[in-house]
Amino acid sequence: MDSTDRALLNAIQNNFPIVIHPYQSLGIAVGTTEEDAFKRIQHLRQEGIIRRLGGVLDSRRLGYYSTLCTAKVPKEKIPILAKHLEGIPGVTHNYIRNHEYNVWFTLIARSQAVAESILQNIREVSGVSDVFSLPATRLFKINVNFDFDLSDEDTVEEEGIDSFEDADLRGMSSRNVSPYDLSDEDIALIQVLQGNLPDSPTPFTVLAETLQWQVEDVISCAGRLLEAEVIRRFGAVLRHQKAGFVANAMGVWQVDPEQAAEVGETMSRFKEVSHCYQRPTLPDWPYNLFTMVHGRSTEDCGDVMKRISLATGITTYDMLFSTAELKKSSMQYFLEDETN
Repeated sequence: MDSTDRALLNAIQNNFPIVIHPYQSLGIAVGTTEEDAFKRIQHLRQEGIIRRLGGVLDSRRLGYYSTLCTAKVPKEKIPILAKHLEGIPGVTHNYIRNHEYNVWFTLIARSQAVAESILQNIREVSGVSDVFSLPATRLFKINVNFDFDLSDEDTVEEEGIDSFEDADLRGMSSRNVSPYDLSDEDIALIQVLQGNLPDSPTPFTVLAETLQWQVEDVISCAGRLLEAEVIRRFGAVLRHQKAGFVANAMGVWQVDPEQAAEVGETMSRFKEVSHCYQRPTLPDWPYNLFTMVHGRSTEDCGDVMKRISLATGITTYDMLFSTAELKKSSMQYFLEDETN
């Protein structure tokens, strides 16, 4: 990647232009032509650096429930569980991590009751009873962007998204998030914006033709959903390994609940921490604060954890690394079959 590629990636992660000629706007922003901007972004998509280009939706604004789940799974049962989770649309990410709690996955469903029903079905089908839900209760930080250093042609800097992205955190904040009153037209547009934008210099015109709308109506409706935070951001979801940053760890911390707010704020100020949030504990899982830590190596991640420990005074912690990626997908809202 050269500096223009990196400038484009920086530009499109949060703010892909929702206009008739988006690549013209991007070309002007980075000092190139519409044609060149389009070709470059198409190449980055083909290379797999851009995993998806479209809307990142807020599950709670859509009226959905989301959670992070963990399980203790005997090695011989992992393939059975993985196959079952692969077939559940609401399970968007599934990883093996180096811990007794070795399986971690995100689950998004129409309600908490539906999520609990899905989890019970997972227990029954897999024969694994130790499957638990750990929904986020307090969010301190989400930084889902890669930050590309344009000053160094040989280096890609990233403070980016963790392995789970923010799949179970969309909509978490210090305020209560209520579902948005969606119209049929809103839902129709969401169903196409949550996928990949068409490979066209005028993608919203293509979507308008698909919906049999005027392109101005597509742009107007998308802008309104973005302003209402139904679409939390519109842009690129990147593969951080392809972008050059390969190490990330899920740091988990045992913190006095009365200190959690202060400690969480301190942890979130570390630039190497992309996500910081509070979750419930379990009888044999005492960790209530989670930090996704990024580095160039596992040793880098360990150094960050030590610095966080020194800054906060929290000495009881663990660091979990992914050993296998079993599933990574984007949620398809209003399309899923939740009978699985």
